[in-house]
Amino acid sequence: MRYTKIVLGLLLSFAVGAACHLAQIPVPSPPVLSGAILVFMMSSGYWLVDRYLAARAAAGSKL
Repeated sequence: MRYTKIVLGLLLSFAVGAACHLAQIPVPSPPVLSGAILVFMMSSGYWLVDRYLAARAAAGSKL
């Protein structure tokens, strides 16, 4: 399986968080657990739809 987008997303989010901490500015993320879960679920949905569309395209090309 290809997890390149997930790894790049995690690295980018870590870099943004570190940069915000070093610059002493607020992190651009929800400060409560429900907001963090919302961001996680949106990211998971993006990843699942991307996998579904890639699988569908691969199945369509085999016809």
